Amino acid sequence: MIDPKAEFLELSVGGRDYTIEQSPGALQSARKEGTTGAAVWQSSVRAAEWLAQSDNILFAKGLLDSNSTVLELGSGVAGLVPCVLSQRVGSIVATDQQHLTKLARRNIEDNIIPVRARPPKKGGRKPPSTGRTAENVEILALDWEEDDVQKQLAANSLPKGVDVVLACDCIYNYALIEPFVRTCAEICRLRQQLRDEPEAVDRPTVCVVIQQLRQVEVFEQWLETAMKSFRVWRIPSDALTEGLREGSGFAIHVCILHEHT
Repeated sequence: MIDPKAEFLELSVGGRDYTIEQSPGALQSARKEGTTGAAVWQSSVRAAEWLAQSDNILFAKGLLDSNSTVLELGSGVAGLVPCVLSQRVGSIVATDQQHLTKLARRNIEDNIIPVRARPPKKGGRKPPSTGRTAENVEILALDWEEDDVQKQLAANSLPKGVDVVLACDCIYNYALIEPFVRTCAEICRLRQQLRDEPEAVDRPTVCVVIQQLRQVEVFEQWLETAMKSFRVWRIPSDALTEGLREGSGFAIHVCILHEHT
């Protein structure tokens, strides 16, 4: 965590300043759902810095573009990744457990870049700024250990899946590995299942997993489990920002679901 005791954090990411509200009290609670998402983690900050780069490899290779739909798993309260990507993709859905969504929404709405209302008709008066908006950012309650992920997405206007699934530091113990990999596979499988439909999306869903490498054994078990369902590549150091390069203690992997998995 950046500072688990601070109620507010001042951060600079991609040349912009952000004020992020945390919930130190929630970190001390005994919620059975867990409390780690109530604070800002290094992985989210470093991932946001990387995604803000104009030459980011995901955009350079066409995995992301201005029309892409992105879903973030385990977003927590920070909202940094949605704020950065809202300026670069078509839409982004930030997901986490229900008790974290209210603060996540507030952080995103408070830190999103202001935009103006639509231009007036010819001869009309120029409208004032609408202030901050999250018009292409959605906050969705999703517990990937408990929920039926496909039903949840279908009920929230995502029946055809998404282009990219992003996850920052979601795997920090053994118990999370199986449900996390299963959730990623279920999201990716949506497009495989709809392949023969008239309006099917031709490109597969890609999972981008950012991890802090705390325990070698946990990482190796995640990788072994993931490779049963996915083809997995590690993004090379020269395609990353300094805070994510080899030796930083972080790594980013790209995963694509095997055919008929």
